[in-house]
Amino acid sequence: MGFLPTAVAEFVAGVRLAHPAGFALLAVPLTLALLAWRQRRRGQRRLDAVGQPVAVFALRTRPERGRRGSVALTTLAWVGLSVGVAGPTWGVGEPDGVAVGRDVVVVIDLSRSMLAADAAGPARWRAAVDGAGELVESLRGRGHRVGLVAFAARPKLLAPLTTDTDHLLTLLAELDGLRPQAEVRPTPGEPSASGTRIGAALRAAVAAHDPRFVGAQDILLLSDGDDPADDRVWLTGVSAARQARVPVHAIGFGDPAHDSPILVGGRLLEATDANGVRDPVQTRLREEVLTEITSATGGHYGPARQEAARLAEFFRKHVVADATRELADDATPQPHDRSGPFFALSALCLLAAWLWAR
Repeated sequence: MGFLPTAVAEFVAGVRLAHPAGFALLAVPLTLALLAWRQRRRGQRRLDAVGQPVAVFALRTRPERGRRGSVALTTLAWVGLSVGVAGPTWGVGEPDGVAVGRDVVVVIDLSRSMLAADAAGPARWRAAVDGAGELVESLRGRGHRVGLVAFAARPKLLAPLTTDTDHLLTLLAELDGLRPQAEVRPTPGEPSASGTRIGAALRAAVAAHDPRFVGAQDILLLSDGDDPADDRVWLTGVSAARQARVPVHAIGFGDPAHDSPILVGGRLLEATDANGVRDPVQTRLREEVLTEITSATGGHYGPARQEAARLAEFFRKHVVADATRELADDATPQPHDRSGPFFALSALCLLAAWLWAR
């Protein structure tokens, strides 16, 4: 591949669209063109019935060439309008620009119960990671900062608050519910009764927030809420979030109505009871835990359950509508909005089409 094609490919890869749905406007000229083509075919058949094509063409009062030029310009104007509405961005602004957005720490549950395959995809943890990836991708170039915490028996801060979506997507791609990081697993010989410490994870998420921007902060918990210890230690995380005035939103994964087994390496996970009998470990989505966490902190609960988690939509509906931070001292440059030239091109083409048709 030569230099020019490579440069063009790199430029196209760097273009982002704020509102991709704007391209739906292209359906209007396409539909009108199809209708015009059908009408023209019918008209042509009528003209053919009148007389010889050459003679009929000479009798036309409106030149075909002028009409085609006007149609071409109008079509180009509509394309420019569609691209402008889609909100293309590329390049960056000035280094001292103000980054406006919210700070969100995503907390992903990688405990054993998240291995249950009763959610969208092969396992709950996979559905959670896929949903987080969709959210991060949707926030590209929006000014929002995202942090990432994974937890099981213990929490681990994978990424502090950042606008580097590529780095976050790389970290998410590396997560593996079957083989989570050693830092989140129970310590060998640790007398812990639970491998799901939601409270510790919430405290880690609160600590990851920047205290300068209270009121523009959120925690997004992706979990099944199933803590086998059932000791309500997660209340310590709720207390920390309330004290810091950070709402905790939660997305629940799994079947809330039926127990599901846990497969580890193709084998059922078993536990030994007080009588020494080994039984398969059962798990289900504990929505009562997640809803209590969200209601106590002023957050929202989204029941993904056994469907794909639409976190980008959840974020737009329940989070981004709130107050945002304005970070002027260490703001990262934001992509330039390039929709203006396309709107200008659309207006010029409409004017030219009108003059051409006169």
